[in-house]
Amino acid sequence: MSAPARTGPWTVLMVCTGNLCRSPLAQHLAAAYFPARRGSPGAAWVSQQLAIASAGVHACDGDAMHRHSVELLRARGLDPTGFHSRRLTPDLVERSDLVLCATREHRSAVVTQCPRALRRTFTLREFARLTSAVRLADLPIGPVRPAGELLVAAALRARATGRIVPAELDDLTDPIDEGRPRFEACASMIDDALTGPMSLLAQACQVWRTGPMPEPAGRVPRQGEGGDRASRVSRHGAEVG
Repeated sequence: MSAPARTGPWTVLMVCTGNLCRSPLAQHLAAAYFPARRGSPGAAWVSQQLAIASAGVHACDGDAMHRHSVELLRARGLDPTGFHSRRLTPDLVERSDLVLCATREHRSAVVTQCPRALRRTFTLREFARLTSAVRLADLPIGPVRPAGELLVAAALRARATGRIVPAELDDLTDPIDEGRPRFEACASMIDDALTGPMSLLAQACQVWRTGPMPEPAGRVPRQGEGGDRASRVSRHGAEVG
């Protein structure tokens, strides 16, 4: 018997070790691709369509985000106020439509807790690589869920081809005991991994209904980048709720 169709907001869960550095950065940088803020006309639509959260496999509930992560997010115009860490649980995994992990070790921990989540669990960088061939024309236009499910299905098909890559291409190094530059490098890798899939998802769901797509608040253009964001979607790869 097939599993019942999932309903409600399409939910993305970011996972790392302590839910202090990498997964909070990923949560807020992903949310920045969706411009509707609380109180704006599109905020209710976004909250009904999409939820982005994070957790840590060894997290302690209620800890504050690492100060370097807070500083980096604020420097990008994002507000992490009110964030508190939480421990990964099977229930959180079960309620998520896509689980994006900092490393392969975290991916294994997720699947150990919830074996049925294997088909929707990837590392952040792995998901970017596996969805790099998806184009906007491949996605349904409209609600978030159908487009998100198609992205996950495309990643699963690409993973099934069996191409093996070194772990360092899929993992994000933990910067927790390092200085601000290592946090900057980690945030840049997260942003690179999110660019493709989050831009595609935002465009397909028509979050921006008029005018050209702006740079998300968390995106820091690199030297030499030019043109509108849509023209860069295929590189690889949003505060919500």
